[in-house]
Amino acid sequence: MKRKMKAGNAVQLSLFDDNREKTDSQLIGELTNKADTVSDAWTGEYRLERLFNSLTPHRRRIAVAAVELYRRREVRRRDADAVRCSDDIYNLMRPLIGDLPNEEFWVLALSRSSKVISKQRISVGAIDQTCVDIRLIMRVLIETGAVQFVAVHNHPSGNICPSMEDKKITERMNNAAALFNIRILDHVIITNDGYYSFNDEGLI
Repeated sequence: MKRKMKAGNAVQLSLFDDNREKTDSQLIGELTNKADTVSDAWTGEYRLERLFNSLTPHRRRIAVAAVELYRRREVRRRDADAVRCSDDIYNLMRPLIGDLPNEEFWVLALSRSSKVISKQRISVGAIDQTCVDIRLIMRVLIETGAVQFVAVHNHPSGNICPSMEDKKITERMNNAAALFNIRILDHVIITNDGYYSFNDEGLI
């Protein structure tokens, strides 16, 4: 026997269905009511920062909160999956750090089956660098019982190439983890448009 849909549910479904049918330009137009922002959306040149800056303070708070909720939902959904390759790492971490204005360094503590046990931010830095405490990374891995891990940080500049310091940090992490019989699977540098994997490049 079919169940009747409650009025509240019907309104809610209608609201989301209506928005699913709209283009990026139409959605941004409703949010900002500004022609130049809609024009940028049409050409694919808009960024979230510009979109947020074009809003009134009240709308900006709502929009930022909505984006943050979406990011958290996506991250929680992907946390349940095993990390099998650099694409998995990028898809997991890009919503968190892909478009940040400053560098952040994160560690993914993994189980033997490559499931994410813990995802922790180690440090926050400037636009082009961040200090990394290897001892803190080891403490996180030991306390979570990780047998392997992935290091991840972003490059706000958009340049995915690793610096000499990135390479030195990777070597130091590898040497320190080996003392505790913990394996480093990868070190991934993330931008909003792509990534660099030390493992894929044969550097781990």
